[in-house]
Amino acid sequence: MAPGTNIDWLLHLYYARRDFVRCRIIIGRELYRSLNPEYIYFVKGLIDREEGNNIEALRNLQKALELNTKNIETYKEIGKTLFTMGRFNQALSIFREAEELSPCSDHEICHFIGELLHRSAAARNQQALACQEQAKAKVYFEKAVQSGKKLESFQRLAEILRKEKDYGKAIEVLENCLLLSPENIEVLTEIGVLYLKINETQKAFERLSDVINLDKKCARGLLAYGAILQSRNDVDGALAKYQEIAATEPDIPELWNNIGLCFFKKKQQKMIVAISSLRKSIWLSPLNYNALYNLSLIYITAQQYASAFHTLAAAINLRKDSAECYMLLGICLRKLEDGENAFKAFQRSSEIQFQFQKDTTGHNPLVHLNFALFCYEMGRITLATEQFTHFINSSQDMLLPTEYKFQATKLKSLLKVSTNNILTPTGLGSDVGSPPTVGNPNRYSKNISKSSKNSIDDIYGIYGVKRQTSEDDNDPNNTKSQTLTSVPLPNTSTSTEIPFEVNAVVNA
Repeated sequence: MAPGTNIDWLLHLYYARRDFVRCRIIIGRELYRSLNPEYIYFVKGLIDREEGNNIEALRNLQKALELNTKNIETYKEIGKTLFTMGRFNQALSIFREAEELSPCSDHEICHFIGELLHRSAAARNQQALACQEQAKAKVYFEKAVQSGKKLESFQRLAEILRKEKDYGKAIEVLENCLLLSPENIEVLTEIGVLYLKINETQKAFERLSDVINLDKKCARGLLAYGAILQSRNDVDGALAKYQEIAATEPDIPELWNNIGLCFFKKKQQKMIVAISSLRKSIWLSPLNYNALYNLSLIYITAQQYASAFHTLAAAINLRKDSAECYMLLGICLRKLEDGENAFKAFQRSSEIQFQFQKDTTGHNPLVHLNFALFCYEMGRITLATEQFTHFINSSQDMLLPTEYKFQATKLKSLLKVSTNNILTPTGLGSDVGSPPTVGNPNRYSKNISKSSKNSIDDIYGIYGVKRQTSEDDNDPNNTKSQTLTSVPLPNTSTSTEIPFEVNAVVNA
C-alpha cells in the first residue's frame, strides 16, 4: 500500500472482527508513516485495554487526544479506561469534559457519570452529601435512559428508585428494559420481587414463573417463587423449591430463614427443625434482623423464654426502633416473672409507636393492646384504659382478624369502657361473645375457655407469638394448648404473616 494512503478503514475492519494480530501488524507498519496517526493510536489503546494492559492503553489514548482534542470518543475511552483502573475521580473529570464538548446528550457519558456519582454516594460517610450525589446520579441515569438504550442504565435507575421505595416507578423502568431484552433473567426476577413489595402477588407469580421457565436453577427466582407459595400456605410446594436452591447454593441466609418458617407453619409443628434452620440463617448472616425476630417468636411458642430474651436483645441492637421487639421482650420478661422490667419494655414499645403515628407502615396497634392487657393484669386500670383507647384509635382504618376483635371486646368489657362508638369502624362491637376463629394458619389464634370468661388468662389471646393450630386446638377446655399470640402488622392489609424474605439481596 502506498505511503500516505488512509488505512483507517482496514484497521477498523480488523478490530471489529477482533483480529488483533493483523491490527498490530498494520499499526506497526503504518504508525510512523501515517500523516495523521490519531486513529492508529486510538485503536492501539483499545487493543491494549482488551488485553489487560491499562497503563499502555491510557498512554496511547492520551496521544490520540493530543492529536485531536475535540474528539469525544477519545474522551469516553479514556474515561472507561480510568474507570477500569479504579481511578474514579479522574474518570469523572474526563466524562465531565466530554459532557461539555458534546453537542447533545450522549447516553454513554450520562451513564458513566451517573455510575460514578452512584459509587461516590455509596462511599460517603455524610448522609447529606450522599443524598445529593444520589439525586444527581438519578438525574443522569434518567438522561441515559431517554437518550439511549443501554441495559445497565435501566437497571441502575431501577435500583435507585427501589432504595427510595418508589416501587411502582422502578417496575415501570424495568418493564421498559424488557423491551430491550425480553428474556433477561435478572430483570424478570427483580420485577417479580418488586411486585411482592407492593403486594401484587399474582403479577409477581407470573413474572417469577417466566423466570423459572427460562432458568430452573435461578436461586433468587426460586426463592421468591417459594416465598409466594409459602404466603399461600403451600408449605410443601415452598419446601420443594427451597430444596432445589439448597442443592446448588446452600449458603443463602434468607433460604434457611424461610425453611424454618415452613416447618413452623406445618400442622405438626417441627420446632427443633425450625429452630435449627433459623439458627443456621443467623450463623450465615449474624446481622439478619428477620431471622433473629422470627427465631425469638418460635422460642416464645416453644416456651423457651430465656433463649427468646437473648435473641430479642440481639434483634433490638440491630433495630432499636422496633416496637414489636420491645413488645415481645415484655412478654419474655413477664414469663420470667420480672414484672418491673416487663413494664419498662412495654412502655418503650408504646413510646416507639407514638413516633410512627404519621407512618402507617410502621404502626402496629397490637402493641397498645398488649400493653393494655399487661397493665390490666398488673392492676393499672387507668393506664390499661388509656392504652386500649390508643389501640382503638390506631386501628380505625385496619381490618383486624376476628381473634383480635374478640379479645379487644373482652378487654373492653373487663375495663368497662363506655365509649361504644369507638368500636364501630373495625366492627369490634359485632363480635361480642363470639368465639375466635381457629384452624386458619394465617391468623394468630388462641382458644378462649368458655368456662372462665372473667379470668385474666382468657384475654391474653393477642399477647404472644404465632402458632399453627391443629385439630386438638378445637377443644376450648384444652388449657395446655393455649398460647399467647402476637404479630406485627406491617401495613394496613389483613396479612399477618411472620416476616419472611423473598430474595437473597435485600431483606424484607
